[in-house]
Amino acid sequence: MSFQEEKRESIKRYMLDKIREDDKEYIKKTVENFGISVTTVKRYVKECLDREIICESDVCRCGHALSSEEIEFQYDTKSFLSEDRIFFEDIRPLLKKVSKESLNIWGYAFTEIMNNAIEHSGATQIFCRVKTDALYTEIVITDDGIGIFQKVKEYLQEKEGRETDTQDALTELYKGKFTTNKSSHSGEGIFFTSKVLREFAIWSDENILVSGSYKKEHLVSSHLISYYTKLLHIGTMVVMKLENSTNRSIKEVFDMFAPLEEGFVRTVIPLKEVCPYGEPIARSQARRIVYRLEEFKYVEFDCSGIEFMGQGFADEIFRVFQNKYPNIELSLTNANTTVAGMVQHVKKS
Repeated sequence: MSFQEEKRESIKRYMLDKIREDDKEYIKKTVENFGISVTTVKRYVKECLDREIICESDVCRCGHALSSEEIEFQYDTKSFLSEDRIFFEDIRPLLKKVSKESLNIWGYAFTEIMNNAIEHSGATQIFCRVKTDALYTEIVITDDGIGIFQKVKEYLQEKEGRETDTQDALTELYKGKFTTNKSSHSGEGIFFTSKVLREFAIWSDENILVSGSYKKEHLVSSHLISYYTKLLHIGTMVVMKLENSTNRSIKEVFDMFAPLEEGFVRTVIPLKEVCPYGEPIARSQARRIVYRLEEFKYVEFDCSGIEFMGQGFADEIFRVFQNKYPNIELSLTNANTTVAGMVQHVKKS
C-alpha cells in the first residue's frame, strides 16, 4: 500500500470512528485533524454511502451511522456443547473481514468465555450475539446461570472461610490467578481475555467489571434491555469488542504479564474499580486488595481517576505488605502528586 493509500485509509478510519461515536462535528474534526478540505471529506462520505459502509440515519445526531450486520445464536446446555466447535462452526464464518491477528484473538477470547458459561455458570440457556461493522466486531455472551460474582463470592466464603461481598469477587477477578475450580482451571482466562481485547465488560448482580475503554453506562443501555425480554433471569453477560484490523498479537499480551520463563507473575490493580465507594482510604480496603498478591512478582496499581489516597490505605500496602514481601515489586501508574506523595510518605516512615 502506497503512502497516499495509507493516508486515505487513515482518514476514512478516523471519519468512521467519529461517525460511530455519533459526533455531529465529524466532518469539521476530520478536516482539522488531517488538514484537508471539506469537499474531500464529503467525497469520502459519499464513497462510504455508495459502498454501504455507512447509511443515512434520522436517529443519529451526525446524520449517519455505520452499517452493521448482527446475528444471534441460542444454545441449550442440556445438549452437548463444545466451545471450540461453536467457534469454528458458528462464529468464525462471520469473521471473514478481520485481520489474522484479530481472528486469533477472537478464537482465544470467545472459547475462554464460552467455556466459562458452559462449565461454570449452571445455566440452562446461553445466548451469543455477534455484531460487525467496518471497524469493529462485538460479541456478547449471556447466560441465565448463577452469576459469576455470586459464584466467586460463595467460593471465597465456603472454601476459604472469608466473609465477602460482591466487590471482593470483582477485586479477585481483576487480579487474575483466581478460579473456583483449581483442578481444572488456572484462573487466567478472564484476566488475559480482558487484556487482549479493546473493550471488555462483565455484568452480573447489577455490578460491572470493565477493562479497556468500555463505558459502563453504554453497556447497560445498549445490551441489557434486549436480553431482559428473552431471559427470566440474567446470570452473567460478557461484552467483548475488538478492532477488525488490529495487528496486536496474543503473544504480546502474554509477554507483558506472563513471560515464558517466569509464568503469570505480573498483575494490574485498577484502584478506581476496586474502590467503587470512594477514594482508597481505609486499611480494610487495602487488606482486601493485597489478599493473594504474594502470588505475583510485580504488582502495578493504576491510579487513574484517584484524587486522594488515605494514609492507612497507603501504609497497609506500601509499608506493611511490602515489608512482609520485600521481593515483590510494587509500582504506581497514573498517580497525581497527592497520591504519589502519600506513598512516598509511608515508605519513609
